[in-house]
Amino acid sequence: MADVVAIVKIYPSEDVSDMESLILRISESLPNTYRIIANETIEIAYGYKALLLHIRFPENTEGGTEELESKILSVAGVSSVEIEAVSRTL
Repeated sequence: MADVVAIVKIYPSEDVSDMESLILRISESLPNTYRIIANETIEIAYGYKALLLHIRFPENTEGGTEELESKILSVAGVSSVEIEAVSRTL
């Protein structure tokens, strides 16, 4: 089976200032079939920042990105999650 990569935009709670620590908490909350392969902090407006995470996982994951979204939303410091894109890897 092939893998897919989801680009996930994560909006942190307003009290989060350490994005590296948030990435670590997200990574630790994910099952071992999910791997963060890239991350980027993007400026939204007026100093508010969001995370873009590229997360690789098996294509045959039941429910698609539903489990991924719920796991990330359960992490302290995460306000909301958006799936920007999903692409199959080669």
